Amino acid sequence: MKHLFTISTILLLSSFSFAIDKDKIQINGYVSFEFEKQIEDEGNGDKKGSFDADLFDIVMNFRVSERLRASADFTWEHGSASEDERGNLALEYGFLEYSVRDFFKVRFGKLFTPFGTYNEIHTAKPAFLSVKEAASTNKPERIVGEKAFRFFPRWGAGIGIRGDSYIARKNFDYDLMIANGEQQTENPFEQDENSFKSISGRFRIDLSDYFQIGTSFHFDKPADSLNQKITLQSHGLEMRIQSGNFEVTSEVLIGFRKANGVKVRQTGFFIEPVYYLENGLTPYFRFEFIDANSKIAKDYGTAYILGLNYEFSQGFMFKFENNYIKGSENTSLKDIPNKSYNEIKAAIVLGF
Repeated sequence: MKHLFTISTILLLSSFSFAIDKDKIQINGYVSFEFEKQIEDEGNGDKKGSFDADLFDIVMNFRVSERLRASADFTWEHGSASEDERGNLALEYGFLEYSVRDFFKVRFGKLFTPFGTYNEIHTAKPAFLSVKEAASTNKPERIVGEKAFRFFPRWGAGIGIRGDSYIARKNFDYDLMIANGEQQTENPFEQDENSFKSISGRFRIDLSDYFQIGTSFHFDKPADSLNQKITLQSHGLEMRIQSGNFEVTSEVLIGFRKANGVKVRQTGFFIEPVYYLENGLTPYFRFEFIDANSKIAKDYGTAYILGLNYEFSQGFMFKFENNYIKGSENTSLKDIPNKSYNEIKAAIVLGF
């Protein structure tokens, strides 16, 4: 199946190069090469120290007409080799978009869930400073273990509406998506397990040239293998402040997951101050916090990330950082000395 996917991709590229005017085709992409090494003997990081051919990502846009375009993002992760069942080959997104106006565009297909700061750019490594996106809001299990749940799914198959305009001379943009939602047995990009459709959305507004604020939500009633009655509801608030070369980004998420009458509230947030130097160097710091269940004591974890990003030229950068991860008694770090560990991470990233 993976071979068929690869062949189909090549045929798609070659056939469209003849079928459509080349001026209407835009191809971009990203490359990321990483290294990770845990410093202590015990922890949840990479103890051996490993190079990672993280991803080779191709983004294609086909301008079919003035109002209609097709867009796709293909990713080869971790040295994909289907014969050896290594790595991952994926269609990150693939959709048609019809533009009625700038403030009303309709998308059909596989879409990134429009939620928060990082999800729609998590494959676009040149779009953010750190080696990885914030775990506390995107992959909380990386900090506290599997008892944490995801606030929202990465992707969805369905219909999206997006656009941008002005309110009182303030620029804003919005996204809304209706999709099949999370499930465990069926392919969520082909068939739904239940009749309920997930709903996700985000709204952002530039209150000034220096201050942007946004809010997100996700609501779903996913089915699972035990036929439990599950409800997932998440809300997010994001903020960006910029003054000269100094910038602060922050996000707070609250998620509610209810299964068979048992309700869990999970909270995650991060704050990231950075300073852009004139020579291309950008030091950054990010503090992250995740509380997996507000009703259980000491099941929270934190991450302290101190790093330096150097942009050689536009879209070509080197990242180096130290991740200090610390948990409490009821997390996956409970049996590790001091319930903490350090891991260094580095990456060479190119956007083209």
